[in-house]
Amino acid sequence: MNDIMLDIRDLKKHFAVSGGFLSRGVGVIRAVDGVSLQVQRGETLGLVGESGCGKSTLARMILRLEAPTAGQIGFEGEDILAQKGSALKAFRRKVQMIFQDPYSSLNPRQTAGGIIEEPLHIHPHPGGREEIKKKLRELASVVGLDEEQLTRYPHEFSGGQRQRIGIARALILKPRLVIADEPVSALDVSIRAQILNLLKRLQREFDLTYLFITHDLGVVRHMSDRIAVMYLGKIVELGGAEQVCGAPVHPYTKALLSAVPSIDPLRKSERTVLSGEMPSPAALLQGCAFYPRCPARIGICEHREPLLERDGVGHWVACHLTGC
Repeated sequence: MNDIMLDIRDLKKHFAVSGGFLSRGVGVIRAVDGVSLQVQRGETLGLVGESGCGKSTLARMILRLEAPTAGQIGFEGEDILAQKGSALKAFRRKVQMIFQDPYSSLNPRQTAGGIIEEPLHIHPHPGGREEIKKKLRELASVVGLDEEQLTRYPHEFSGGQRQRIGIARALILKPRLVIADEPVSALDVSIRAQILNLLKRLQREFDLTYLFITHDLGVVRHMSDRIAVMYLGKIVELGGAEQVCGAPVHPYTKALLSAVPSIDPLRKSERTVLSGEMPSPAALLQGCAFYPRCPARIGICEHREPLLERDGVGHWVACHLTGC
């Protein structure tokens, strides 16, 4: 079988916005603006960037919750944008999502057991009621929930336990690709490691492929085989986790890494403080989107957009400077 599970080509999502009640002007927000990515079977591809850079919009397009403005999405060699009806429903069995907020992503009117087994009612399971209950108990045990807890409601659980419920719900259909959208950002620091280690163990046990979305480079380095750095709707750096985190090339990646706290008291590193804020996705920028904040910018950056080009084996960078 093809080792490429997910193949994204020049994907775009533009939202039209009006100028307001008294304004006739209409603008365009370029939430995702020409992203190309490939996810290999069995790997974890980390997608990292600031809030508002387009990570979640990209995830929603992969799941067919948003229609792309342009581009292609292939899953296991099939064009999922052309799928409808039963074909689209079959695709959604294979791709599931773990949501960011375990407080708002669970139905407060359902028990934990009802939440986890609900996908089996949406996508009918060949077994009967007893088979579903058996599957539910086995999966609850795998993610660290007791059988007694399955009769409780979401408000009776801690944040970490709620996220375990969300993880179990995502795995009940035995998906091949799991999109984890900031799965630990809403959790206390004390339990983040537990959930991250659980996700790594489940990947081995269930033979899963992950698209792991986060804004935390420390977390993504621990979880990922490869990392894609996203800025203002575009991929600016892509490579192996140790390549991107150990020898970053793009100034934006360097700035993100400099903000990661170190547990080594003897390690001294100079923090790169970026000036200003990320430009609006509605702004028309001729050159590099990072130019207004880049500490290493040169003249060409303002007028010409850099392309994502190879900078070593498996390492890609969109920057006019090399070794900057």
